[in-house]
Amino acid sequence: MPVRVIHIKLLFWAAMGLITLSSYSCSEPASPYGQTAITLEALDASCTEVWLELKFSNLTQPANVAIQKDGKDYHRILSLNRDTLLVFEDLEPSTNYSFRAIIRHEGKDDKISNTIPVRTMDTTSHSFTWQTFTFGEVGSSSLYDVAIIDENNIWAVGEIYVKDSLGNPDPNAYNAVHWDGTNWELKKIYTGSSCNPVDYSPLKAIFAFSDSNIAITSGGSIGWFNGKINRADCGIRPLLSGAINKMWGSSSSDLYVVGNGGNIADYNGTSWQKIESGTTLHINDVWGDYNTMSKKWEILCVGSNQFIDEGRTLLSIEENKATPINDSGLSWALNSIWFKTRRKYIIGGDGLYISASTSEVWKRDISQPPYYKTAVRANGLNDIFVVGAFGLILHYNGSTWHSYLPETYLNNGAYGRVAVKNNIVIAIGGQGTKAVLTMGRI
Repeated sequence: MPVRVIHIKLLFWAAMGLITLSSYSCSEPASPYGQTAITLEALDASCTEVWLELKFSNLTQPANVAIQKDGKDYHRILSLNRDTLLVFEDLEPSTNYSFRAIIRHEGKDDKISNTIPVRTMDTTSHSFTWQTFTFGEVGSSSLYDVAIIDENNIWAVGEIYVKDSLGNPDPNAYNAVHWDGTNWELKKIYTGSSCNPVDYSPLKAIFAFSDSNIAITSGGSIGWFNGKINRADCGIRPLLSGAINKMWGSSSSDLYVVGNGGNIADYNGTSWQKIESGTTLHINDVWGDYNTMSKKWEILCVGSNQFIDEGRTLLSIEENKATPINDSGLSWALNSIWFKTRRKYIIGGDGLYISASTSEVWKRDISQPPYYKTAVRANGLNDIFVVGAFGLILHYNGSTWHSYLPETYLNNGAYGRVAVKNNIVIAIGGQGTKAVLTMGRI
């Protein structure tokens, strides 16, 4: 504030003609930044990263900016001319830091921002205990998706074939298993309706909003399941040209489904609307996260025909439009996506691909086991799980990756999906002719 007052006084006296340029010939040159102000805002922190927003007001020309960490110069940026998101990646977990920004002019501190404190997250534990369950007696059984409502209420869906009371194959397969906190129980969820002639269809995907508001799908129709009774929703059926693979929604009045043949559809709480994807590739996964800057949900989906190289697709869904976005660096075999918007994006397939932004080139993490990665889900930036072929389960605790293959290896199978909530992780799939489910708990 004093600098501003002095500046105004000089302008006044100059206007009155009471000073001359010559009388100031030995003075220091005036700052070219005038009324420029800079501020720093802490957006987020992981265990080793911090996201800062650097903002300018009344910036008159590009500025050279020094970022200080704990009072010492830490990073320099030349010729900044707009607000900028800064990401620093070399920090220590569970540590307090302070940051500020300085515009430097002719070797001197011209403008100084506020100082902001930041504490990085602590790492989570790799110390999970694993227990594996198998289901099925005849035919070929498998589980295709899983939803964790809480530690005493977990649903996994698929198709499980057992013998009836006479020892013969039961013609009506179980299509779910339920965890009540103590045991897994086989369940038959009724799916018969005017758009589904099969009473107990295999279930392909599940997404739970609450214990009594659960979306399930046989691949060709949707059901709204309250934990006991399934209410068929045939509205989506005319919009589909291929089976539904996965669902995600911010609420039960904003549910997205993706599937084979490039299918995408959205439910607004009343009706279904088809979203043109511009591709015939199988869309294998969809995920969304709220963007606090744009005040909108960021929704992304990935697709490929996993075992045949027919290309790849990475799409952003906004306002019922699907738009291709940057896929540079990705392979053609993509199966899953998880992200925290403007922080970290992870795609699984024939590799594990990570990016800090959808505008950057995707980088493959070559340090991970070479098995196919089928699914990625997380509690947050310091608690990420990846599952895949041969029983692969990986955990990122915010600083390091850990493989549980010695405990979870499947010699003739794979985990196809994973769910994680708080201290429970569930991986599901198939092992030989049996459905397999592995539960991890701390």
